[in-house]
Parts: sequence; structure tokens; C-alpha cells
Amino acid sequence: MKRILLFFSFLLVYVGVDSQTVNQQLKTASKMQESMPDSCILISQKVLTKISDTDIKDKGYAYWNLAQSYLYKHQYHTALFYALKGNELFAKSDTSRLYQDIQATIGWIYFDIGNYQYAVPYHQKALEIAQLRANLSEEVLYTNALGLNALSSNHYQRALGFFQKALFILNSSEEQNRSLLSTVQNNMGIIYIHYEDWVKAETFLHQSLENSSGVASGLLETYSLLSRVYLNTLDYEKCKAYLDKAENVSYKTSYSFSLIEYYKVRYEYERVIGNLKSAYRYQNKYIQLYKKINNRNVQGVMNYLIEVQDEKIKQDKLLIEQAQKIALNRQILVFVGITLAIIVIGILYYVFKSKAERSLLRQKLLKQELDEKEELQAELSSKLAYKNEAIETLALTMSKRNELVKKVAEDVSKSSSADVKKAWRKFEQAFNQYSDSSILSDKFIKDFKYRVQSQFPDLTNKELQLLVDIRNDLTSKELAEKYHVEVKSIEMSRYRLRKKLHLEKGVQLKDFIMKL
Repeated sequence: MKRILLFFSFLLVYVGVDSQTVNQQLKTASKMQESMPDSCILISQKVLTKISDTDIKDKGYAYWNLAQSYLYKHQYHTALFYALKGNELFAKSDTSRLYQDIQATIGWIYFDIGNYQYAVPYHQKALEIAQLRANLSEEVLYTNALGLNALSSNHYQRALGFFQKALFILNSSEEQNRSLLSTVQNNMGIIYIHYEDWVKAETFLHQSLENSSGVASGLLETYSLLSRVYLNTLDYEKCKAYLDKAENVSYKTSYSFSLIEYYKVRYEYERVIGNLKSAYRYQNKYIQLYKKINNRNVQGVMNYLIEVQDEKIKQDKLLIEQAQKIALNRQILVFVGITLAIIVIGILYYVFKSKAERSLLRQKLLKQELDEKEELQAELSSKLAYKNEAIETLALTMSKRNELVKKVAEDVSKSSSADVKKAWRKFEQAFNQYSDSSILSDKFIKDFKYRVQSQFPDLTNKELQLLVDIRNDLTSKELAEKYHVEVKSIEMSRYRLRKKLHLEKGVQLKDFIMKL
């Protein structure tokens, strides 16, 4: 029944736009990119059969419509195919709005499939064109896009810089674009969620709601993010309230990335409060949607081949229908061919599915084992480097001390005063005893660390070594030079060490260590 209704809706759209000019048809199709992507595809492919190779603008417009429609359908390979065909029509120096939109679309395709480094140059190019066209709203839009690329690559500080720049441009503009402002504030909230700064995250997300244009996908994402904030701050009442709001708007949008955020937060909340049945239901929704938008595996490659073949068949079908009014039996033959192709691909998919999963699991285990070995090697290398440096420092200190003592001894030997020589011998005895006791032996260090760990088991290896260094009379400046860090870093380490040792104000860290 749904297929029949879909067919008639396509037919109505097809007939309705047939009387329009090519440009009007393309504009009509562009309004359907998100809400009715299949209709947009049908109209744009029909337009391609009418225009000549010299109609660069209309051809580029049609390719852009197709790329955007397939992007909303999460058919990324086909979307990229049409976007790149549109990109080939323009010179790199072009500054038109259409070329800018095509650059942005290619960036969003790479962004959605997780290739963020490939998305950056296209979003950057779109930003440069927007700046040349002096369009502040579009400049904010693509500055925000670059921030999303950095955010998805876990470069939170860089992402924060882009979002702050976007806010600055919006606040500097005479005409306030509340919708864009809401989007940027929402993304600022995401940044502070990653930083676990729940107060700032809550503030920006509420500001985003105040400036929201009421689009369901945007509201759904912001409600879900606020629910995550309250879930992490254990405010379950507010968390539930915003999850209910998100539930109400979730039926008004099909935007996958907002829905997947909502399903994830809802699953975590239901699991925390013990509603396991509901948690399981939302977990299933999350998994199904995640598989839909993440098609970067063997299944995705197979589906891509089917889609390319299917698209060519559709285009040939439109050309033949317009030129020769092909007979019904030819349509039946094409349908049978597609059906057979789908059956064959389905059989191949089920045959190779288990093999692909085993291969992926084996690769994951091998990578995990390799990472563990690399971490162990890095740790051993770090310990060896530290010991070598400690030996070199000790040797240098002893060498300088011995040279000084030798020089003074030579001066004393030249003195004719018996009192001076007698005093020097006493000094030598005391000095040698002090030298033997001041340098900590390996055995003493091991015993010292054992005693400390038995009293304070939460101390890390770095903090134990800091105790030994302080016990060895090294100042913060000397420690900073030894470890090649700032003095402030050493002081911060000493401060954290005091907290772990539970020292009260007025108790000197060095005196406490000497008593251990």
C-alpha cells in the first residue's frame, strides 16, 4: 500500500512540474531535497534529459539537487558521484553561489561518512567564496561547519575557536540571524559537554532554545543534549522533562543525526533508572539507525554498486520514455533484471557477512594487541631514559664536587698552618660521611618507595619519583630543568602531591618526606 501511495505522489509531482520552465523545475526540486528526496531526484533527472552540455548553470543545479537528495537518503557514494560531476563544471576561481553550494555539499558528504580531513578543504573553499561575496550569514554557516569538522576529529579547542569566531561575526552583524545563532550556541554546548563543564553547556543550550526557529531537527538535538547534561549531573527530573519534549518532536523529523543522539541519551537514561524494557527498545532504535548512516563496510560497497547500476537504469529509462515511448514489456524486463540482481546480491551478502565480521574482529584484536605492546615499549623507554638522565646528573654533580674538594685540598696542603690542616682533615671526614648518606642508594630508594606505598597506595609512579627527588634535595627549578617542563608544572605536581598526602596548611612537604 505504501508503495502505491508513493508511486501516485511521484506521479502528481511529475505532472505538476512538467509545465514549468527548466529553472523553475530545478527550484521546485531544491525545496524537496530533505522532505521528499525521491521526488527531487525524479525531477532533476528529468531535467538532465532536456538540457544540453552548454547549459552549465542548469546542469550544475541539477547535479547539486541530486547530490543533496542522495545525501539526505544516506546514499553517500551516489551523492559524491553527482557532487563531483557538478564540481567539474566550474573553474576553481568561480565565485558563484551554486559553486559555493556544491563545495559545501561535498564537504558534508565527507563529514557524514567520517572523512573529516577531506571535508575541511571543501568547507574552507565554501567559506572563502562566502567571504568574497560578503555574505555574513553564509560566512557564519561555513565557519560553523569547520568547527564541526574539528569537533568530530576530537580537536575541541580548535572547534571552540571556530564557534567563538562565528558568534563574534553574528554579534557584530546589524541583522541578527537567530536561527544561525541558535545553531552555533548548540554546538558551543556540545563542546562544553565534552569538557564536562555542565554549567556552561547548560547555559549555551538554553540560549540555543531561546533563539531557535522551531525546526524539529534542531529542537530535538538541543533537547537531547540538555537531557545529557542533566543525566550527568544526576538531575533526573529535568532529564526526564527534556526527554519528553524530545520525544514529542522526534515524530516531526527524519534527520538521522538528531534522532541518533536522542535514542542514545534516552537509552542511557532508561538504563540508569532501571527501566530495562524501554532501554532495550531505544537501544535497538539506536543500533538500527547507526547501521543505516554508517555504511563504510563490505555491505556499503555492494549497495553502492547496486545503486550505481540502478541509477543508470533509471536515467536510460527516462531518456527512452521521452524519445521513443518504450513499450511496457521493456519495463517488465528491466524490473525482472533488477529483481534478479537484488536476489543475487542478497545471497552474496548473507554468504560473505559472517566472513567479513570475523575478519573485522580479528583485525580489531590484532590492533588491540599491537597497541598494548607499543604502550609497554613506550613505558620501558621512558623509564630507561629517566634512569640514564639520573645517572648523568649524579655523575656530573659528584665530578664538580670532587674537583672543588681537590682544589681546596691542594690549597690547604700549601698552607703552613697546622690548625688549618687539622681542621681540613676533620672537614674531610665529615664531608665523606655526609656524601655517603646524602646520595640515596637503589636499595634505600626501593625501601623508601615501599614504605610510602604502604601508607599511601593511591600514589602513581610519577608521584613516587617526585617524592624521591624532593628527598634528594632537588628544588622545583632543578626538577623543571631535569624533566624539561615549566616550573609551574612542577609546582602543580607538588600541590596535587600534598593533597594526596593529606597535608594540612603549615606543614612543609620536604619536612614530611624526610620523616617517612
